[in-house]
Amino acid sequence: MLIDFKEFISRLKSLGLPVYRDQAPPNTAFPYYVYTYVDDLNVRASQMLLHTFPEYQVSLFTTGVENELRPFRVKFADVPFEGFRNSSTLVNEATVNNFYTYLRVRE
Repeated sequence: MLIDFKEFISRLKSLGLPVYRDQAPPNTAFPYYVYTYVDDLNVRASQMLLHTFPEYQVSLFTTGVENELRPFRVKFADVPFEGFRNSSTLVNEATVNNFYTYLRVRE
């Protein structure tokens, strides 16, 4: 089931962590979510645009581990999203994990 953008943001905020679009402010404490627009999927028939489905990257920035993804998986269990990937970096000698996935919403 695809959800609309308003429902997407509502569910993300209901996870109890700060949510930012594109980038968190400097010195934001971990953990937090960031969502970023990626692209659109356009569905056409007979040369007419019928639907547009925007895709967003959702990232959990945390100094924790992958078990922190469980609340997201539960809250979005009825929504198709890709499996999570991780990109780790060192910040002030601490490992910060960027667990990210992609999901589409309906317009």
